[in-house]
Amino acid sequence: MKRFGDVSRPLAASASPFASRLAVTSVLALLAGAQPASAAGFYIKEQSVTGLGRAFAGESAMAEDASTIFFNPAGMTRLQGPEATAGAHLLVPRADLENRGSSASVRTPAGAVTRPIGGSDGGNPYDPTPVPNAYFAYPLMDRDLWVGLGVSAPFGLANKYNADWFGRYDSIETDLLTIDIAPSVAYKVLDWVSIGGGIDIQYADAKLTNAIFAGTGPDIISNVEGDDWAVGYNVGILFEPLPTTRVGIHYRSKIDHTLEGDVKLNRAGTSLSNLPGSADLDLPDIIAVGFAHDVTPALTVMAEYNWYGWSSFKEIRVKRSGLADQVVTQNYQDTFSVALGAQYKVDDAWTVRGGFQYDETPTVDGFRSTRTPDGDRYWLSAGLSYDVSDSFTVDVAYTHVFIDDADVNTSQTGAAAALSTNTRAMSEGSVDIFAAALRYKF
Repeated sequence: MKRFGDVSRPLAASASPFASRLAVTSVLALLAGAQPASAAGFYIKEQSVTGLGRAFAGESAMAEDASTIFFNPAGMTRLQGPEATAGAHLLVPRADLENRGSSASVRTPAGAVTRPIGGSDGGNPYDPTPVPNAYFAYPLMDRDLWVGLGVSAPFGLANKYNADWFGRYDSIETDLLTIDIAPSVAYKVLDWVSIGGGIDIQYADAKLTNAIFAGTGPDIISNVEGDDWAVGYNVGILFEPLPTTRVGIHYRSKIDHTLEGDVKLNRAGTSLSNLPGSADLDLPDIIAVGFAHDVTPALTVMAEYNWYGWSSFKEIRVKRSGLADQVVTQNYQDTFSVALGAQYKVDDAWTVRGGFQYDETPTVDGFRSTRTPDGDRYWLSAGLSYDVSDSFTVDVAYTHVFIDDADVNTSQTGAAAALSTNTRAMSEGSVDIFAAALRYKF
């Protein structure tokens, strides 16, 4: 296995003073950008349109449709028969970053010489991004045993700033995609207890570009790409202590990827190096506890608590063959989210729902990057379903996410030991989410 820092061919003489330091800087940047920042940032909860309409309150207990395969596969035993659903969420994020004194420094025998970093404000780095998903559930043994399959994209990010913006030494472009294929099974142990689980076969692909301060002349541009397949699992249990009450508990394991790819460096259109290598991408484990209660046959109230294991992401450690590890501290904290919601069946055809969620960010001051300019989030959601027939249902939902303002204050290594930059900014943002799904009962 090749590691970042291993050289497959001799570098050009003009590149040799920069090669080792630039390769390490590029890899650290890849992991900082490709690593999901949090449930609030890169963990994509948008895997169910009915769930989005409730702000995902009670999602591990509701088991309303085949999307329960993602949130708690044990819930398949509550479905009435074979069912398929396919949906798409359109995420429309917005972020504005204001320069708060970003600077570049050159150390000399007489001391450090510091100057402001100029450039644009970067513009809104986010384009509208679709997040599709699909699920299929099928019963066996008189609906006591169920098998299912889910396809989703549980982690991801795509942002791109203007190339000349003031934060270019921290980031220009970040792109993380995951695709999760989850064969699942559920079994009704007792009339009021069901268990379920699935295997998560996951593909991850990451790309990142950023500028590197060269002291004089044009910036050096780093472009890093890598991908990997890895496997995890998820398990859940669903209790129905009363005919009107459901409690669900679900655990999703962490998944450890080893991204293999290339580090490409160029300056003013001239290639400096192209290094093969690999680096770790560790996605967090998640625990969910949900509650749903039918107040009346038409009205259901629900609540959900999620815990995210981000405290393991304290640092980025890059291992290079024959050389010392390179480490950048991240200091992430464990996070949680909590949601409350309600759902009302207006008549035989129409169901309406709504919810609120508080979603904590694990990023902390002093380590927050322009790649993840994230703050605590507050969701307001609404949705409805229309039964076109006994077999066919249309779901739609809308959510607005308010994001707390956040400080960015990070330092980056330049092309030589005497060069460095400091990116300082204030970020504010929000997200609008539009979603629609089709459900079919066989």
